[in-house]
Amino acid sequence: MRGIVRTRYFWIVVIMLAVSAFLHYFTPQIRFPPLVSFPLTRHAIERVIFILPIAGAAFAFGQAGGLITLAFSVLVMLPRVFLISAYPMDALVETIGVAVVSYLVVWMIETQEREKKLRQKAVDELETVNAIAVTISQSLDLDEILDKALGKVLEVVGLEARGGIFLLNAEGRKLHLTAHCGLSPEFVQREAEIAVGECLCGLAAESGEVLLVASDSPEGAQHTRCRELAPHFHIVVPLKSRDRVLGVMFLYLQGAYQPGAEDRWLFASIGSQIGVAVENARLHQDISRQLRIEQRLNEVAEKITSELELDRILPTVLQIAEELTEADGGFIALLDLQRNLVSYPYLHNLPQELSDVTVLKGEGLAGEVMTTGRSTVIEDYRAYPGALPEFLEAELASVVAVPIVTGDHVFGTLGVVSLAEAKRFSDRDAAILAGIGRQAGIAMDNARLYESMRFYVRQITRAQENERKRIARELHDDTAQALVTLLRRLDDLATSREQLSEPTIERLEELQELIDGILRGVRRFSRALRPSVLDDLGLLPALEGLMAEVKEDGIETKLKVVGDKRRLAPDVELVLFRIVQEALNNVRRHARASQVITMAEFSEGRVRITVEDNGQGFEMPSRTDDLVAIGKLGLVGMHERAQLLGGTVSVQSELGEGTRVFVEVPA
Repeated sequence: MRGIVRTRYFWIVVIMLAVSAFLHYFTPQIRFPPLVSFPLTRHAIERVIFILPIAGAAFAFGQAGGLITLAFSVLVMLPRVFLISAYPMDALVETIGVAVVSYLVVWMIETQEREKKLRQKAVDELETVNAIAVTISQSLDLDEILDKALGKVLEVVGLEARGGIFLLNAEGRKLHLTAHCGLSPEFVQREAEIAVGECLCGLAAESGEVLLVASDSPEGAQHTRCRELAPHFHIVVPLKSRDRVLGVMFLYLQGAYQPGAEDRWLFASIGSQIGVAVENARLHQDISRQLRIEQRLNEVAEKITSELELDRILPTVLQIAEELTEADGGFIALLDLQRNLVSYPYLHNLPQELSDVTVLKGEGLAGEVMTTGRSTVIEDYRAYPGALPEFLEAELASVVAVPIVTGDHVFGTLGVVSLAEAKRFSDRDAAILAGIGRQAGIAMDNARLYESMRFYVRQITRAQENERKRIARELHDDTAQALVTLLRRLDDLATSREQLSEPTIERLEELQELIDGILRGVRRFSRALRPSVLDDLGLLPALEGLMAEVKEDGIETKLKVVGDKRRLAPDVELVLFRIVQEALNNVRRHARASQVITMAEFSEGRVRITVEDNGQGFEMPSRTDDLVAIGKLGLVGMHERAQLLGGTVSVQSELGEGTRVFVEVPA
């Protein structure tokens, strides 16, 4: 009342009532000039004037204010009807008529105001829904959408509001708290997961209907989980898209709140907006995940086609498989056909001791998959009859395993696991893993073929080197010795006491020079085929011999050694010698260099040799495979020899800048 009395509208209505009452009772006593005199004596006009303050009160204070003013006006008019009026019956009828008309005016004003308020409320609701739609349409990130949507709803609702959003899991049996605002950490931890049908949120998810419940209402017993909160009004809104519930939003409103039927519609509309946004975000996530899967599978295929070493391929394949299935760890088990044993050489995020485990084919999950050739999903590994004790100790909870296969040939098993807590791997996860398993099978088949090729190449190379060694030995022991014997006999003949003519002696000397040149050529050819110093003294003396031959062509040479000198395995020394020999031959034939430096670096487990010249250089192709097309077969041979030892050869060259050859092999 104090607030009403202080408003100017109250005093305007009071003044209007006072003026109406004054005119109603005292008009006859007032003397006006003739032009404005009141010839009426029944006072009907004065009664009609009371409609004005009644209408004003209805406009200012609503229906209640209009009715109160109407009652007061009737009380003011009644004394004249019964005590003063010369026509009491007419006055009573007029008073009743004025009262009825005033009531109709109040009713019409109230109706108009109510419709105006309804229109304004509808506009506000539409603006609210639109504001929320705009807010959640600005992103496709699910967490960001939920945080923004919840914040906007709480901002629109006002009061002392708190709340959160639950989303249904894939099985549709559990609700997980995904976004929240104003809730205590203890509450969030306790309410992190609830079952469908449990408490009001679970009921809303089950029924798909908006629930508006006061905490002290009979239905309030359904949310005993939040009894420690102050009394509040509980609003639970299902988040729906295409009549399918995706989650629920719950609001705790403290303060005076009286919901209506239109509020239920508003919250249902908001729930639909958020539900559609959630579905769009999930579709975006699915598309992004599918693109990521395709990209990662392309990486697997690229890795397989660019690498032939299993130790480089399979660990990468295993990590990609874990990433795509969101697993905690993984393993690759391989089958030894000769011993019929299954081992676990490749592990990730699992104890390294498992690599020592071996079982017979058919034992354990990996052995079962290899035998059946089918993908297998184990949701509870602890209950699996074929569980291996070592893997149980590693706390494996759930496992999905697929065969590594190409055609009808099974090489092993690829598996990913969840640790400590069970995880439900979907059929999609199994399908992705099966595709990776087939890719890994192709990789292993390629590696097997490559290893067979390398074995044959090693055998051919070994046969070639043995043949070179035999030819070099025969040249040294037979041909060279025969030439030495012939040279000595010619020398004896030239120095004998027999009388020889000068022309004959000159011819003998020419023959001696010719044979001496042939002998040097045979010895050089023998050393090129297989220098005996390589077998007898090792790599470094053999390299010194190569540098000496280059120096004979007028090229300055240097041999540098870094690290601890040591003898290497015969195969390693032979490969390094051949690569350096080819590099120096290229310098002699094509580089037009004045200087060449060879540096040998010995480190633990590896040897690196660099051959650098200051010659004219050449334009290197972008790929090693293109060396064949431009006729650089010697460089191709260097690459192939290094690969036989698991090493690498790289060449750097630019026109006018010389050439650098780097070879590195394990030793």
